[in-house]
Amino acid sequence: MVCPNDMQARQQLETLYQRSPTISFHQQFWGFLQQIGEAVVYELTRDRREPTISKFYDIEGQALWCVFDPRSRSRIVLSSEHDVLAWLEEHHAR
Repeated sequence: MVCPNDMQARQQLETLYQRSPTISFHQQFWGFLQQIGEAVVYELTRDRREPTISKFYDIEGQALWCVFDPRSRSRIVLSSEHDVLAWLEEHHAR
């Protein structure tokens, strides 16, 4: 194992250390628990008749939106936010 002993390597390591997060494990864990709680509350209180929209990325890194319509039990994949808005206006403005 080679230990950095020159000044440049030491400065790089100190810079990396200074950039490390200052949030403690306790704070990170508490934030994680809050996110779980928010997700549970959302699932228990959301209107199940409203469409669900999920954003994901294809293998080439392009953003895609998957819209699930619980009324018709159908799923559609769209390639832009504009298309999602147009679909919502057409299908759920009723």
